[in-house]
Amino acid sequence: MKNIFKSILLCSGLTLFVACEKDEDKVTMSANAQVESTLSTNTIVLDKTQSNTTVLTVSWEEKDFNVAVAPTYTVNLEYGGKVKPISVKQSPLTFTTKELNDYLLGLKVPAGTATNVTVYVKAALSDQRSIVSKKNTLNVTPFLDEIKPSEWGIAGSGANGWEEDQDKDIKMWNAADGTLVAYATLTNGEIKFRKNNKWNENLGKKAGTQKELTSSGDNITVTAGTYKITLNLSNSTYNIETYSWGIVGDLNNWGNSGLPDIKMTYEGGTNSWVAKNVVIATEGSIKFRLNSDWGTNFGADSTTDPATDLEGNVTSGGKNIKVAAGTYNVSFSFDATNKGTYKIEKK
Repeated sequence: MKNIFKSILLCSGLTLFVACEKDEDKVTMSANAQVESTLSTNTIVLDKTQSNTTVLTVSWEEKDFNVAVAPTYTVNLEYGGKVKPISVKQSPLTFTTKELNDYLLGLKVPAGTATNVTVYVKAALSDQRSIVSKKNTLNVTPFLDEIKPSEWGIAGSGANGWEEDQDKDIKMWNAADGTLVAYATLTNGEIKFRKNNKWNENLGKKAGTQKELTSSGDNITVTAGTYKITLNLSNSTYNIETYSWGIVGDLNNWGNSGLPDIKMTYEGGTNSWVAKNVVIATEGSIKFRLNSDWGTNFGADSTTDPATDLEGNVTSGGKNIKVAAGTYNVSFSFDATNKGTYKIEKK
């Protein structure tokens, strides 16, 4: 009986010791703890010509935290019931024109209209404990960051027809190397290049050549497929190559079993590749690849594999991107350095 009693006391002591240990680990915060945040300005009209100029600085300061635990911070932009949290290590956080504009358009803030957006700082000490600063109002006018097409387009029976003034020509866009480029799905037929949807200035194939052009030259025969079409006005040449970006992943068994990649369409106004209403039946991962081949592919620029963020940077050969079941609009873009961004937006 004595041994049983001693065992009970011993167990009680251990329980008390463990309880004390857990109590010591708990974060005790002052009742007066707060985060004070300020904006460098409360009114901004964003100017596309000043894309790399710093236009907003968010600063903050801790008051009466009295804890040894280092908080993690997010600066939060809020509009229309949606919040964009931006992780930061310390105060302050600065925004360039382009950075702020991209975040605002992502929140569906209307372009060209002065709109109130809420900005605040959140300091998190754990999953359960955080302090939120006062909510500052920022009156901001974003701009629609759209690229305009060139004056040249592609007409013909292999495109959208030969008629003038119908605005049906396949648009061509100014490329970084000075050429014009279009990404298009053609049918069996013929094409030519023309300016402003009219025939008074057009280019066709120069007789007896492979890729040379001449004014009012011959029609160019094309076969059905998806292509990158390049027009070089400086030396009157053209090039047509197979070119199609798609989504590959668990949703189509990574391109095995004869399942095709999910086709993406080029949107020249944003210089991005887009697939709408993509149905992901079960949770899995995706990537982007060219011409249904692994020779050229993009994934998340992330240290985790698969990446879990539905929006971020892409890089050549990057990590898989994990996506839950649902229906999504998916887009990604990249530049000549093989860097860019992706966005997977649930509908």
